[in-house]
Amino acid sequence: MYEKEKLIAVATEGAAKYRDKGLDILKKFAGIDSGSRDVEGNAKVTAIVEEMLSEIEGIKIEKFFYEGYGYNIVAKLTPENPTGKIILNAHMDTVFKKGDCEKHPFRIEGDDAYGLGIIDCKGGIVVAIHAVKIMQERNMLPNKEICFIFNCDEEIGSPTGKEIFEKEGPGSEMAFVFEPSRLDDGILTSRKGSGSITIDVVGKRAHSGVNYLDGRSAIMEVAHRMMLLYESNLDDRGIQFNVGPVINDDPTNVVSGHAQAKVSVRVKNKADMATVEEIVKRVNDAPAYIPDTVTKVTVDGFSVPMEKTPENTAVYEMVKFAGSLIGYDLPEQSTGGGSDANKLNYMGIPSVDALGPYMYEIHSTNEHMSIASIERRTRLFCLVLGIMDDYKLK
Repeated sequence: MYEKEKLIAVATEGAAKYRDKGLDILKKFAGIDSGSRDVEGNAKVTAIVEEMLSEIEGIKIEKFFYEGYGYNIVAKLTPENPTGKIILNAHMDTVFKKGDCEKHPFRIEGDDAYGLGIIDCKGGIVVAIHAVKIMQERNMLPNKEICFIFNCDEEIGSPTGKEIFEKEGPGSEMAFVFEPSRLDDGILTSRKGSGSITIDVVGKRAHSGVNYLDGRSAIMEVAHRMMLLYESNLDDRGIQFNVGPVINDDPTNVVSGHAQAKVSVRVKNKADMATVEEIVKRVNDAPAYIPDTVTKVTVDGFSVPMEKTPENTAVYEMVKFAGSLIGYDLPEQSTGGGSDANKLNYMGIPSVDALGPYMYEIHSTNEHMSIASIERRTRLFCLVLGIMDDYKLK
């Protein structure tokens, strides 16, 4: 049984001890362009992460290289007779381009640190590793195998990370994802998934001045199908179709012979995925607005949702209880964006997300974080680790 006062003291002192070191590491990260598929940048980031992990005594580190993407890291700390396995996840890639880090260098202004990728998701890497290191130093880790998964491609849907999750996920009791925190430091138990849809129309080209009536405008038919999708929005369920690019190369003096539109839609659960499929079929089968055009509307694929489940909520309640030991209020929340928590949870692993430091303006060149939240979130996860063996999930 953990001793409350001792646990709080260890978490508090350890998080304070590693705060400045964490900030220094984030400064290094911020100087490295590490966008998805930047293999050179990923190698530099991987080297720093590997160095951090190697400070944890007894850890086994593996790197898996994927051509055109970079390295994924799997690191395991395994006690002699573990009673279970937990996953700690964050990603190493960013949404930024090569050269952006030089244009937008790391800086500190007041209580905030600015730098590309430091909050999404390098801050989460720092918190996860340092919390485990702190608790190991005081012999207060849970009797669980701790599996770190740091992947290189979350921002593009984890095409290689998925393979790692499928290998390491089965049998895991819980997954903790260290995407940045937001909205009053809430913890996420659900995230929307998204669907990708293509509208493709073949019409008939014609000169718009000489023989306009002979043409069959593919663009007009695409617009018709776009409106049918828009009219199918189910706002109360959050099923909302958004058209991205409309693709056509014809000039304005040509009635378009071919056009395509890309559409995205958000979904909360498996049932919503089925509903989207039904809507898309209905729109595909609808009569043409422009006669003699040929239309194909297809669902290209889904990024699966992270559904709110009793199991996710039970893990959240444990995190919430850990926070309550130090008066740290952690509301349960949901968000429209996805992360690797979606994939882990979809595999049946009870998961929570947003355990990283506090974010501002992520995915922008003004991305920054609350410096104090590095220490606050490290302290929190130390407490989670400290109570884990004794806390009974509800």
